[in-house]
Amino acid sequence: MISYSQESNAVYITLSGEEVKRTRVIDDDRIVDYDAEGEVVGVELLGASFGIDLTDLPERDRLESELRFLRLPA
Repeated sequence: MISYSQESNAVYITLSGEEVKRTRVIDDDRIVDYDAEGEVVGVELLGASFGIDLTDLPERDRLESELRFLRLPA
């Protein structure tokens, strides 16, 4: 599931329904949430309309696939 907030210019891509147990800030625009086993639960991408950098993100192929539907620059 993917959600986009035009107001905050942010995308959140949910990759599992597990509870978030840990959050890792990659940089100012990319945040990854993990479950208790270390699997990716979701990814938050800020400044989405300016382009999204998927470099070095876990589950990159799944993220890219989800973003195609929003037609945001990746």
